[in-house]
Amino acid sequence: MYNDTIKVANKIITSEELMEIFELMNEKLVYYKKINDREEINNRMLDYRYQNWTFKDSSSKIKFEVDFYDNTNIMIDNYNNFITIFNNRLEEIKRIHVYFYLTYEIRLEGQKSEFYSQHIFLSISENNMDIDISLSSNDNKLNDLYELIKSKVLNAKPKYDEIIKKRSLIKTIIGLALGFIPALVLTTILIFVPTIREIYAQSYVIYPIASLFLAFFIGNTIGSFKLDRYYKYIIPEQKYVGYDSNSKSSIYKDDVDKFISTSEILIGKNTNNLKCREQIKQYKEKYKKWLPYEFGVLIIISIIVLFLG
Repeated sequence: MYNDTIKVANKIITSEELMEIFELMNEKLVYYKKINDREEINNRMLDYRYQNWTFKDSSSKIKFEVDFYDNTNIMIDNYNNFITIFNNRLEEIKRIHVYFYLTYEIRLEGQKSEFYSQHIFLSISENNMDIDISLSSNDNKLNDLYELIKSKVLNAKPKYDEIIKKRSLIKTIIGLALGFIPALVLTTILIFVPTIREIYAQSYVIYPIASLFLAFFIGNTIGSFKLDRYYKYIIPEQKYVGYDSNSKSSIYKDDVDKFISTSEILIGKNTNNLKCREQIKQYKEKYKKWLPYEFGVLIIISIIVLFLG
């Protein structure tokens, strides 16, 4: 027998990838059940000594246990029923246990019968996916299923990605781009106030510094408001790392070790996490393009203000 245990860490596993695994499990079960039914007909009139079985089923099955957030639980042994629930109630699912068994006998005429019991168990929650595999080294009926599971895990996107690692920079870029426009409008309007115009005229850096400061201030508020709802379910938990005697406050930082030790399975509360990441990425790419033009406008207005002074 070949046994393997896979603990999925620092990966994003989508519901579509889970579906591919479930579908292949079911295809395998249906395929071999059909072989059993066909061979049962062929062997029906034969004495046991002359029977040929490439797959004589012995309670092969797939079973799903689903826990929901409303504290209900259901055990399902019908694949189509499970898929209906999976597709329609994905956001309500807290945990899924999948039990796949392929138990059978192979017996060719004149040869000794061989019995096999192979299984693949999946334990799936929002932050973890554990895989327990027991396969026969003498019969490779489930090797392609095993390889599919490994491929999905190994090639899955990392959970601790650039969206998480550089979120402060992303918030700054988006916030600055959004804050620039109102900041430029406000600081430019102030040119018409004589006292402020005199202050601007004292140095060519006062106007751009004032504009940048205001852009950061406004942008920090707008950026956080715009992005916090997307980061809500995907950022690491905070852990206590010390106390700042100067500010008299506790210091917290991302618990990265804990974060990368788990995964992000897109069920339940995590269902829309990938969409959140994509939205953050789109915002970053969109607003990053604004900044060169906004800095260009800032430079032009700064030159005009200097001459007005």
